[in-house]
Amino acid sequence: MAVGGIRVRAAAVLNPYKRCARYPAGESMPNIARSIIRESLQAKPDEAIVIQAGTQSIDLATQVALEAYKVGADPAIFLDTDEAFFGQFKYLSEDQLRKTSAHCLGIADYVDSYVYMGGVENPAPMSRVPQSKWSALFQGEDAHRRKNIEKNQKQVGVALGAVTKARAKTYGFAYDKWKRTTEAAIAVDYKAMRRTADVLAAMFRRPAEVRVKADDGTNLRFRLAGEMRTPHVDDGVISEEDIADRNPTTSLPAGAVFVAPVEASAKGTFQSDVPIPSVGTLIEGLSWTFRDGRVTDFTAKKNLKNSQLNYADGTGAKDRFASFGIGLNKKLLPGYLNSVYAAGVVSVGIGDNKDLGGDNESTYGYAGFQSHATVTIDGKPIVEEGRLVA
Repeated sequence: MAVGGIRVRAAAVLNPYKRCARYPAGESMPNIARSIIRESLQAKPDEAIVIQAGTQSIDLATQVALEAYKVGADPAIFLDTDEAFFGQFKYLSEDQLRKTSAHCLGIADYVDSYVYMGGVENPAPMSRVPQSKWSALFQGEDAHRRKNIEKNQKQVGVALGAVTKARAKTYGFAYDKWKRTTEAAIAVDYKAMRRTADVLAAMFRRPAEVRVKADDGTNLRFRLAGEMRTPHVDDGVISEEDIADRNPTTSLPAGAVFVAPVEASAKGTFQSDVPIPSVGTLIEGLSWTFRDGRVTDFTAKKNLKNSQLNYADGTGAKDRFASFGIGLNKKLLPGYLNSVYAAGVVSVGIGDNKDLGGDNESTYGYAGFQSHATVTIDGKPIVEEGRLVA
């Protein structure tokens, strides 16, 4: 399962504006669970739902399962403790980690939907796992990830499950502020946000020239492919239209539009001015320089290796321009775990983009975030210095 760039062996694949769900801050667990099942998943009778939870989110997972029973669905809770998660690195060899879990493949044969609630409670030990073992884990997960994409299975990630005091301490977050921000972002006015999303999605459907520029040296140009690439709108609900468009994933909080541009068109430099929490460290100053859509320079000011955990061993188009997105959620602040959804934040990715309908196939994928960019499409500004103007 992909969680902030990490794929967990015994879980669903989760990557990151569907239809107008609302989750009021401070709402009770049963009501949040009801919204997840009835609005985000739009679960149906007999729908097989796997709920992946950590010890910190087991109570909410229980409420989600009870709500699933109420609509006649078939839920199962999978508990992933910190001790079990880190135990795989302690006891399994790299060759064993490279072997795709039979549980993951077997579950993917029958499951219809996944609800993911946060991963480990304390990510600090992640920084002590050898890079070669992370790489082996990612290689082993790849067959499972591709099976999920092929089967177009619904997936909802619930960010509140990742908001823990241990994670806040590890990454230097103010816990209370982070929690309040996440709750407020879930409670945002999704109808208003959807209107902006529809405008951006229409722009992303046109063959057009895009420029992303910022004062830190970011100056990136590329082309949109037009109607051949359907933009993915993430609004917290997986609708029948989303499933038909092969866009079956969402997160809570939500709010972004993504697209796979013309991969070979990227030229220039993209610098991430937002620190990226990853495997117990913060990656700072991530920077890519592109020529003809390929990365010619890959640097960071701090913790570069943790953005390249499986880059050296990655297969296929690992160094190829992959994705472009703009965040829409005005209640989110960049720098936590959901920077991709913060209003005005530009995301750029490299590596695999099959989930967006792109041409890149790879066992590697990563994204950076720019919060002060100006973005133009065929010369028309849609973001100005990090502020949405579309």
